[in-house]
Formats: sequence, C-alpha cells, structure tokens
Amino acid sequence: MKRMQRTLAHLTAVAALATSLAGIGTTSAQAAMPACNDSTVYIDRAGFYTHVPTQVNMGSNFCTLRKGADNNAVYDLQQTLWYCYGGYLVTDGKFGPATETLLKKAQAQAGIPADGIYGPQTRDAIKFRFWQWETGTWRCLKLTDAPQPLTASTN
Repeated sequence: MKRMQRTLAHLTAVAALATSLAGIGTTSAQAAMPACNDSTVYIDRAGFYTHVPTQVNMGSNFCTLRKGADNNAVYDLQQTLWYCYGGYLVTDGKFGPATETLLKKAQAQAGIPADGIYGPQTRDAIKFRFWQWETGTWRCLKLTDAPQPLTASTN
C-alpha cells in the first residue's frame, strides 16, 4: 500500500513538473521574440502602402507589441485598428488599455485568440490600412489580400 502511495506521489510530481515546464517553454518562446520598435512601409502593386510593425535593428516583422509599449510601431498599429476596426482610438503611440481592447476586437474578428498582444499570428490575420497618397483613398486588407507583390520601401 505504501509503495502504491509513493508511486502515485511520484507520478503526481512528474505530472506537475511536466505541466510547469510546458508553460515555461511557451512563455520563453514568446519572451524571446523581440519587441517591435518601428514600422516598415510596404507598397502593393496598385500603389497603396501600409506600415507594418517591425523590429528595425533585426530587419524583421517577427516581433511583438503589448501593453506598455510606446513607439512608432504602436502608432501605426493604432492607425490600422482605428481605420479598419472602428471605434475612436487616440493614435499617440502608447499601447494602453484602449489599444489593447481594440486589438482584442480585431483578433476576435479575425478568428484568432484575442489576447491583446500583437505578434506574427495577429500580423497575418488582421486587416491593415492601405493608403494611396495621390488619390487620398484607403482600404483595409490582410497583407496576403493586397495586390502582390508587396515590396518594402526604402523611404
């Protein structure tokens, strides 16, 4: 009987350890992704452009934005959220509660987990505001729905 109790105790400990390690792995992967600190301008074949949050030093749009961030990437995300997902939003470059709420709305509409954190899954799922300066017109499209190819601007 004592042997069975010890075995159950060991199995419980192993299960608890496995569960905590699984959580650490996910958190570490998210924490390892750099924060977006600016945006890259992408222009589609029709001449419309959009700003995509980017980690400029690494030249990558595989980055995250979350509550507390304060930079140009947040400003550009706020512009997209305001124009494409409705609701008034101060576009001040500060990722606060209103930005988080509207991002969750966009994520829910896109059919992805509404966690209020911008990352690659959100980038690929939400619509971005594409603007054409010459005509003063804009439209909201997923990056993959814009007339391809999208090219990064050096401006």
